[in-house]
Amino acid sequence: MEQNSINDELSVTLDFTVPFYDLDAIQMVWHGNYVKYMENAREAFGAKYGLEYLHIFNSGYTAPMVDMHIKYRNSARIGDILKIKITYVPTKAAKLVFQYIITRPKDNAVIIEADTTQLFVSRSGVFELSNPDFIVEWKNRWNIS
Repeated sequence: MEQNSINDELSVTLDFTVPFYDLDAIQMVWHGNYVKYMENAREAFGAKYGLEYLHIFNSGYTAPMVDMHIKYRNSARIGDILKIKITYVPTKAAKLVFQYIITRPKDNAVIIEADTTQLFVSRSGVFELSNPDFIVEWKNRWNIS
């Protein structure tokens, strides 16, 4: 098991090529597709660090998105090779916070900067005010205070 020191960040970086079907009528990536790219990054993060959506669900919870901020800095076009980095933001509160940055390495352009917040909801529909046991265990595993 990987251990995380206090100063290490939990992050994942993915490379991908912009496909034709993600473009809008003016041949740029349609703004809503960046949310899909962020979702792909969250799935990769979960797979790497043991926080998959099914793990959350099988632990008796869902983690709906309650807040999302995206700053669009540049546009991407078909064939652009992009890099998305997702980073977990530690918090004592009962929530998951992530930061994202999508860049185009060929010219070092920042395409978007974003952050998301997810809360924990029991399968009976009740918002959790304290960290569920599975999150406490996950934080302990990665030395997150």
